[in-house]
Amino acid sequence: MKATDLERLVFSPFHTSKILHHFLSGAKSVNSRCIKTELIYLVLPFIYNKQVQNKLKNLNKTSKFNKFLEVNDFDIFTSSLNQRVNDYRKITNIAIIILANEIDLEIDKYLVPSTNIYFNDENDIYLKPIYKSSYNLGVILGKEQYLSVFKKLRITEL
Repeated sequence: MKATDLERLVFSPFHTSKILHHFLSGAKSVNSRCIKTELIYLVLPFIYNKQVQNKLKNLNKTSKFNKFLEVNDFDIFTSSLNQRVNDYRKITNIAIIILANEIDLEIDKYLVPSTNIYFNDENDIYLKPIYKSSYNLGVILGKEQYLSVFKKLRITEL
C-alpha cells in the first residue's frame, strides 16, 4: 500500500466528518449554542496526536480544560499546534462540507448540528476510542470561552 493510499484512508472525508460530528455532539451536550466555528479547526490536530487522543479518551463530562492542559509533554504539542491547524485546514473544510450534506448543520458564528451522535453506539473497537476522544474534546471546549482556548493554546492564526 502506498503512502498516498494510506493517507486517503486515514483522512477520508466521511471518517473525518464523523469525528467532527462527535466533537459537535460533545460540545452541544454542555452548551446549547454548541461551539464557536473557529474551534472546529482544533479537532483533527488533537485527535490525530496519539498521546493527546489517549488523554482525551480517559476524560468525562466533568473534566475541565485546565486540568487537561496539565499533561506532561503538552507544551511540545502546543508548540507545533499552529502549524498543525494549518496542515489540517483543508481536510477540516472538506469534512465540514460532507457533514453539512449528511445532517442539517447550522454554520454561522457557531456550528450547531441538528442531530447528535454518541460514541457508545459505535461497535468498531478501533473507531470507538477516536470518537470518544472527539466527543470529550467537544465537552471540555464547549465549557470554555473561545478566546480563552486560543490564549491557553497560544493559537495565533486560524
